[in-house]
Amino acid sequence: MRSASRTRTPNDALRALLEESGWTQAAFARALARLGAETGTHLHYDRTSVAHWLRGSRPGPTVQRLMAEAFSRRLRRPVTVADLDMGGTGGPGRRPHGRTAAPPEWPDPRTRPLDTLAALTAPATGAHRAHARTPAPYRLILLTEPKSAPPGATSGTGTGTDPRPATAPAVRARPTGSGPADVASVRAHTYFFAEQADRRGGGHIRAPLAAYVSGLTRRLRGPDAAGRFRGELLSGASRLSYLLARVYADEQRHGLAQRAFLTSGELAEEAGDPAGSALARRALSTQAHELGHHRHSLALAEAACEKAPRDTEPSARAFLYAGLAVAAAESGGKADALAALRRAEQSMAHADALGGGPVGGYQEAALQYQTGQVHAVLGDRGGAIRELRASLRSRPVDERRARALSHAELAELLLSCGRLEEACASWEVFLEDCSMVRSGRARRARERIPGLIRPYRREECAQALMARSGALAGTGDFP
Repeated sequence: MRSASRTRTPNDALRALLEESGWTQAAFARALARLGAETGTHLHYDRTSVAHWLRGSRPGPTVQRLMAEAFSRRLRRPVTVADLDMGGTGGPGRRPHGRTAAPPEWPDPRTRPLDTLAALTAPATGAHRAHARTPAPYRLILLTEPKSAPPGATSGTGTGTDPRPATAPAVRARPTGSGPADVASVRAHTYFFAEQADRRGGGHIRAPLAAYVSGLTRRLRGPDAAGRFRGELLSGASRLSYLLARVYADEQRHGLAQRAFLTSGELAEEAGDPAGSALARRALSTQAHELGHHRHSLALAEAACEKAPRDTEPSARAFLYAGLAVAAAESGGKADALAALRRAEQSMAHADALGGGPVGGYQEAALQYQTGQVHAVLGDRGGAIRELRASLRSRPVDERRARALSHAELAELLLSCGRLEEACASWEVFLEDCSMVRSGRARRARERIPGLIRPYRREECAQALMARSGALAGTGDFP
């Protein structure tokens, strides 16, 4: 009997996509590695791996999704997993329970936002492996094309579709038990989860947040969910979806985070909450910026500011304009960046001292932090250091995660200016704060320390820092 490798059918569809993209096999493998890094997956493919795929071999479902996204970005059009022609039987792409066809795209573009939110809570609540969906990669196409409308739905703007029917059916009001107390409870939980994320990191709240969101989603999807307080509860669900996205982004699960941010915007649209929709766009802009997609980041930041209603709370408006300033600076618009910063500062001057709501609320320390980011991008490292230090002085001492990340950025800036001892001192504080948080971003910041400090390993402060950083790496901290 011939070996399996000799019975494989060459993958002409994949070869055609490679030829259309202009990529060599090695370049395609490198593109996959970059995408893997966005999802927290370390891929070690090379040109020989691609050659095997062209001969009919298949990687697993997660890698197939990354392949489709890589081609979508390169060709500037949607490319699905089905377009890779990797279905069939046998081979390394085998899925559980004998299902070997390439996985469908997720989430289904026809899915309503509450259904999507229900699916997004599963990875955080530890759903059984047999029922967990393959993690989806971050997809640029989701930022540029609206989702296909489900039957009977009207087209939405920006973040996706409006899930309401074009002609709303008559709904007979029935008592649902929902009232002002329920709305207040959702808001109180949102405050709690947001506060804990800032203090201790998303790792501490992931499971309880997802469990709470899952329960609220079941309630809103129930047969008796219509009522006078539904809009306010949907708005609350939008904010909670936003927080869930923050947790996923912190864990570098950017595909899930992107979909949760998009769902937050869609729920806000359904609730008639344009401020919530604006906040979701701002979050998507920040995520795109962090992943290096600067053109998309700027477009989303501009859309966020345009979407915000006139009566947007001042601290939330400062939050939106600060995001625009960072995106504009990265895209080369120095004048636009500085103008957006001025508008953020003007809004902040009229903000409540407590910093506004649990999502989109903003404080002086956060504005100083992002002002520092703008200065750093524009090449003013001295100004960036000054603003980061001001931010740390203003930041509440119990916001450990935020303080830790600020100290890490400050240390890297100081090191780039040749100020080794100051950088090591800042990293020492960073490590102290990180011993009390669970944050993927903090873990990655720690992992960068050895490479950055290695050229100075003969210096006493560098040796002490490397010893402490290395010790913490094996203690279970930075989960």
